[in-house]
Amino acid sequence: MPKKQDPIARSIDRRLTALCVPEDLAARVVARAHEQKKRRPQTVRFRRPLAIAAVFCLIVTCSMGVLAATTPHSRNLLAVLGEQVFFLLQPVERSCVQNGIETTVVAAMNDRDTVDIYVAVRDLEGSRVNARTDLADVSLSGPLISPSVQLVQFDEKSATATFRIEGVCGEDLNGKKVTLSIGTVLLNRSDYFSQDTGVNVAQIARAFPEPEFQELTGSRVYMTVGSDDETPLFADDKALAPAESEENALTQLLPWGSLAAGGVADGALYLLVCPDETGRYAQYTDVRLLDKRHPEQTGQTIHTVEFGALETIADNQYYEYTEYIIPLPENAGSEELSIVCSGVTYEEALRGKWSSTFRLESVSRQRVAYPDLTVNGRRISRVELSPMGVCVVMEGDGNDPDTARPKIVAYDAAGQPIPVNGSSSSWNGTESTLKNQFETPLPLEEISRVTVDGKEIEFKN
Repeated sequence: MPKKQDPIARSIDRRLTALCVPEDLAARVVARAHEQKKRRPQTVRFRRPLAIAAVFCLIVTCSMGVLAATTPHSRNLLAVLGEQVFFLLQPVERSCVQNGIETTVVAAMNDRDTVDIYVAVRDLEGSRVNARTDLADVSLSGPLISPSVQLVQFDEKSATATFRIEGVCGEDLNGKKVTLSIGTVLLNRSDYFSQDTGVNVAQIARAFPEPEFQELTGSRVYMTVGSDDETPLFADDKALAPAESEENALTQLLPWGSLAAGGVADGALYLLVCPDETGRYAQYTDVRLLDKRHPEQTGQTIHTVEFGALETIADNQYYEYTEYIIPLPENAGSEELSIVCSGVTYEEALRGKWSSTFRLESVSRQRVAYPDLTVNGRRISRVELSPMGVCVVMEGDGNDPDTARPKIVAYDAAGQPIPVNGSSSSWNGTESTLKNQFETPLPLEEISRVTVDGKEIEFKN
């Protein structure tokens, strides 16, 4: 039965095919030795071994990047990304251990201003790391935007979680040193989706019959989701004041913190939450009202205000309080309006400082186009396609809210749009750069075409 060849071995074979040793090398070395024998016989015996050693050293040198793939972390990454993508990466293999948790920067890839770093995480003292592990307080030297973190695989056999950390730096990264720091490992994630808390608006109104408000000063963050032109903006200079009440059943209303105050005022429900130690890392938190008589009505506006004592960890800011404001639906009884919540929370936040510094290699393979194209009144000067995504450079400020951004789409070999992990933009004072990052890197051979606002881009290389 034929034996299936290992992909790493195939890659080594491909690397070695470039090392062509002439078939008559041995004959020429022997002939040269005979010529030299009459004059310097003492050096003849070393000629051929030195030639062979030189070839061997060249083989080893050219194969070091491939041989790095024999580490357990690299084999895991190879299994996840596939052979074509894996061998586009720069091997790094830098490890750090804190609190019994080991992080290893396995590999990286950059396309000038964006970098993808693959990090393997495992527990050296037990089984704390699993498929419900995440990373937080992540910083990368030089980025304009906080790095994003994505779990790409948990290998049960080695109990290793592999993450992709992506940073947008807005500058040329080729040949530069970067430092990746991880401040928190989050353990045992729990996901909540429209979970009924068992508490209705009437219960909140009875528990806090006279809600008190305070004037806000200092740093604070506002966000409104689901608003339209007919929805008034909430006051940005006041919020609920913490209530002086004993702990009761309503205190643990939400899974990411304790209820510090609440109440009904000005036709809206107000909830003041103090996130707990792990609750500060809760993601995608959402609080809604469910009308039991009309459960199909889901469109609501929710306004949040974060304020209070401020703590900064790895460039991330955490506030003492979060206030949720939800307008009450018209003609709905407070007894029928249940409070439901969604979000991602964790059981434990393990603090430390996992840090690695390494130098990035040159840019990954790219295709560049200089199209004669104007979109929304602005000329596009350059389009770059790399295994990591599509970058469009155009005149003017791409962050201008009055300017519509062009639609950027890349297609795979089957003609299907390639999913993106996110988008970013930057401005250098004269040109703006808009970029779509792919969910996973792709070899250029698997990208069939790119369109900008429906117009296909022709790449010359």
